[in-house]
Amino acid sequence: MWQIPELPANEPERLAALLACDIMDTPREERFDRLTWLAERFYRADVAFLSFVDAQMQWMKAVTSSAIGSSIERRRSVCQVIISEGRPLVVGDLHSDARFDGHPVTPLLALRFYAGVPLMVQDTLPIGSLCILREEPGIPDGFDISALEKLAAIAVDELALRNLNRDLTRLSRRDALTGLGNRRCFDEELERARLRCQRLNVPLTLLMIDIDRFKDLNDNAGHHAGDEVLRRLGVILADVPLRADDVIARFGGEEFALILSGGGSAEALPLAERIRHSVRQAQMNHPTAGTVTLSIGIATQPANAIDTDRLIIAADRALYAAKRAGRDAVMTAPADDRPASQAEERRVTVPGG
Repeated sequence: MWQIPELPANEPERLAALLACDIMDTPREERFDRLTWLAERFYRADVAFLSFVDAQMQWMKAVTSSAIGSSIERRRSVCQVIISEGRPLVVGDLHSDARFDGHPVTPLLALRFYAGVPLMVQDTLPIGSLCILREEPGIPDGFDISALEKLAAIAVDELALRNLNRDLTRLSRRDALTGLGNRRCFDEELERARLRCQRLNVPLTLLMIDIDRFKDLNDNAGHHAGDEVLRRLGVILADVPLRADDVIARFGGEEFALILSGGGSAEALPLAERIRHSVRQAQMNHPTAGTVTLSIGIATQPANAIDTDRLIIAADRALYAAKRAGRDAVMTAPADDRPASQAEERRVTVPGG
């Protein structure tokens, strides 16, 4: 009879190791697609997939067939058994195996034979699985799971190599002046946030942040003064308490962006006000306005209607509405359900910034 497996004893360490890999909700990568292709061909399977399992969800990094979805709740997955036990699992027939009697998903699958092995890091932490499935029930004659285990070990090696490369590329995603993420970082993380929010069915929120009258600051005090304000703002923004998946980056010039995965306008508004007040309290001198201030625009989209181009347009229009209202303000964009093709041009001109 099916029972949801107990969490492994090292679940906190397992989740920390998965988080350190920084792999969840990333785009497809050929290095992992190759491994599922090999697993499918070697075992003459109908489907092969490579997945990672966090506290709530199992997410497919590579999958060879649309017969398997991109994600599933962990409590409804078969692979949670592998994560709980930390060892391979072979099931001749998911429909008739007593261990899965009453399972919420297996009766709905056309796939019957299942074999999976854990992706082990630090030898004891199963962060995911590599699995094959076949429509024909029964364990094939001479079935040997060792090849699947070797492929899983290669996947872990590829993950380690990927992480080394990620550390090297971090410098290319960092803005040298402010120490925050740069535009490349923003673009990549916004797409990743879209995937994450759609997987978790939570909203995506974007804050666009702009220094008021920055052109006046440069023209009257010099670019060195403008650079100093940007540096100090980078320190202030880096100090903002964010969740692990939230990202702040320099969008361009004097404009910054904050990506909030899973947070709506109700959560974003007090955060934006906190940022605005922090900059006022820093009392950075401005040659014509007295003190440097910020204008901030907020836009939110639900998980089932995320269009990142439209989200940027909406947040930016809210930002410039804040400037038209007198600057040193926060504005929230109204809900916008129009198709992306009907979205208006992004930039709204406000003299003086």
